[in-house]
Amino acid sequence: MGFSTSGATAIIFVGVLMAAGIAYPVLQTAHDERLTAVDDRDDRTLEMYNSDLALEESRYNETEGTLTVNVTNAGSTTLSVPATDLLVDGKYAELDDGDTLVDGSEHRELWQPGETLSITVEADRPERVKIVTEHGLAKTLEV
Repeated sequence: MGFSTSGATAIIFVGVLMAAGIAYPVLQTAHDERLTAVDDRDDRTLEMYNSDLALEESRYNETEGTLTVNVTNAGSTTLSVPATDLLVDGKYAELDDGDTLVDGSEHRELWQPGETLSITVEADRPERVKIVTEHGLAKTLEV
């Protein structure tokens, strides 16, 4: 065996070491990101299982043309008021800043367990209202 065979073997060995040195950090980062995503998914699933709503009532005021919906957070998870949506007869109701009250207080963004969220929007006389939270939990009430 001459120098050419030994030299080629050394070059291939160095190439394999460089390739492994480049591939390992990439694979380690991908593995860490996958584990983080699995943990996030498990946290979201746990929050969804611990969430519950009690759609108390909805009142329509014909004189003012407003609909008021009262919903209680019956779960053990704190919910986000801006991430809570209202559908009136299947149509999304755009909520402004003053449309929501949490236990009578305006400008609250967190909705704690046991507290009641009151939403008032302008609407025609509805037949059905649906409330949807950030975890995909939904309750429907026939008016």
